Amino acid sequence: MGFTGPDNAIDPQRYVFLSWAPRPQLGPMVNKTALIVSFLGVITLGGVTNKFAYQIKDVGDPAYPAHYFKKPWFLELLMFIGMVMSFPLHWAIQACSKPKVADGSQSEPLLPEEVKDRGWKIRALIFLPAMGDLVGSILSFTGLVYISNSTAQMLGSSIIIMVAVNSYIFLGRRYNSIQYAGMFIVLSSLLIVGYAADMAARDKHPQGQQGASASEQAFGMFLCVLARVVNSIQFVLEEKVMGESGLHPFEVTGTEGVYGLLMTACVIMPILARIPGSDVGGVYENTEDSLLMIQRNGTLDLVLIFYLLGLWGLNALGMMVMKHLGSVFRAVSRNMQALFVWLIDMALFYGLGSKGFGYGPVGEPWNGTASWIQVVGFVFMTVGVFVYAYGNAVQQVKAAQQEELKGIPSPIPVAHSMRELALDLDEGMMPSPLAVIAAEFNQDNAFGDAEASRGLRAGSLTPGAFATPQSLRQRHRSGSNADFAMVGL
Repeated sequence: MGFTGPDNAIDPQRYVFLSWAPRPQLGPMVNKTALIVSFLGVITLGGVTNKFAYQIKDVGDPAYPAHYFKKPWFLELLMFIGMVMSFPLHWAIQACSKPKVADGSQSEPLLPEEVKDRGWKIRALIFLPAMGDLVGSILSFTGLVYISNSTAQMLGSSIIIMVAVNSYIFLGRRYNSIQYAGMFIVLSSLLIVGYAADMAARDKHPQGQQGASASEQAFGMFLCVLARVVNSIQFVLEEKVMGESGLHPFEVTGTEGVYGLLMTACVIMPILARIPGSDVGGVYENTEDSLLMIQRNGTLDLVLIFYLLGLWGLNALGMMVMKHLGSVFRAVSRNMQALFVWLIDMALFYGLGSKGFGYGPVGEPWNGTASWIQVVGFVFMTVGVFVYAYGNAVQQVKAAQQEELKGIPSPIPVAHSMRELALDLDEGMMPSPLAVIAAEFNQDNAFGDAEASRGLRAGSLTPGAFATPQSLRQRHRSGSNADFAMVGL
């Protein structure tokens, strides 16, 4: 049976993965320049403030002397609060996007009962990636205690390799030679950045801030890379668990935030306040001391508020970036974040001097030869990310060419991810079958798109909207990177 109707147009009822309900336009054309500036500002703000908080020194519990706010679990708590703040965004989008019927009332979306219900099973399954987020984030926050902010930012690019490995093992994805070259260059950049950090720790630069030893630096880098391993597994969990949930990404992010907040505040932090450690009172982390430091120090208050605003802005702008700028900009933005965070940290260090805000230096210094080596690592990282992104594009183009040879039209560009495809649906655009397949195929790419599998907007798809991820992955295992089989009824 063919895939087109009598007018030679795509017949959505002949695809198990395509049955579309139109959505209204949600607003005017986005100013891309403003979006770029806002997004880069938000991610830079978040990257600077989390390390800045560790460098603030004050008295908390009056029975103990002044100490640094090295409280990774408290930052973890704030991170989940920021994720919960996604719910107001979700509710606002829902209110603005509900179509009106003739009498002015809001109509109900045409959804299958099982999707409309969004039962407890779907929400319970979100607990799994939420715990992956919890573990990965605390590893990052803890590693950041021992290494510089710029090093931590650059090590974040290891996510490319980790996601690729997990996608190869669990999703059956195969890569072309360009993508392998990009991964190799990124791996080389990680080794260079790690060597630079080790050199800086051993040289003991005379202008250095309160620094970690070489062994502590190595431990911090290990934790940051391990965090990316956990994050990559989290992405696979999200794809497997929530690929068919029908939940909006903001709703899933908020739900993960609720799980993480409850687990951190009600279970983990009370335990940490009772087991031995190096924090105030001889415990692992003293939450009461954290609250007292926040109460006493206005600078710390502002830093943590900006950190929360950065998280909220990231959630608010992330989907718009994927829709209007695509995954190539997502790759660029990661590198720009690392560069801007590094420059701002050096400006803070040299601009405020050795006293900082009165309790020691903040930011990070230029460490001579070690920093020049880190620059080389940054250049390698940027090149590797671009090469990998180009390999993804080549893979998609080959898939499009194969489908065109089969006589299947592709009326819109291939989506970069399931998230971008969901936004196309929200904007009232008809996706091509190829766009649906290629979006699922590429949703685990290395620029964070895997989290797009958290789900599509409720109300955008009608019954039979998508083939299962399992059926789509069968095409990944067929031996060809680009030869996708169509799923017809």
